[in-house]
Amino acid sequence: MIDAKRSPSRATILVVDDTPANIEVMHAMLQPDYEVLFATSGQEALELAVKTRPDLILLDILMPEMNGHEVCRRLKADLVTRDIPIIFVTALAAADNEEKGLKLGAIDYIVKPFSPSVLKARIANHLELKRYRDLLADLVWIDGLTGVRNRRYFDECFPREFRRAW
Repeated sequence: MIDAKRSPSRATILVVDDTPANIEVMHAMLQPDYEVLFATSGQEALELAVKTRPDLILLDILMPEMNGHEVCRRLKADLVTRDIPIIFVTALAAADNEEKGLKLGAIDYIVKPFSPSVLKARIANHLELKRYRDLLADLVWIDGLTGVRNRRYFDECFPREFRRAW
């Protein structure tokens, strides 16, 4: 039986912010419970997200060169990173900014300054939801009675394997 609440390793969180002080605060707050990676630019965040496939991304909007909205748009357009949950953590408190972020695919929007306990609770909730989503995605391919790959998996893989054999 697969247990979605038990994680074999610590979850990885990518913090994206161009202000080193903000990264230090986030790292100190999250490091006891999670593996914390950081990026100081949008381009660096995109590259790191593809390379490491973090469990969650905390993304600032106000960054030079490539803002958080564009980073989110590109992450959601990429097949490798589209399912990584993104939480905007930003100083932009206007409702239209929040709406835009959520419409781009972010799962949450937190305004700075934030309460560390609330941020940690939201992160924990979103990571649990991601574990359940990942579990459901895996279960789609497994027969519930036998525990082996099902017909849906066969139908998905057969054309690829057939082409590979030729």
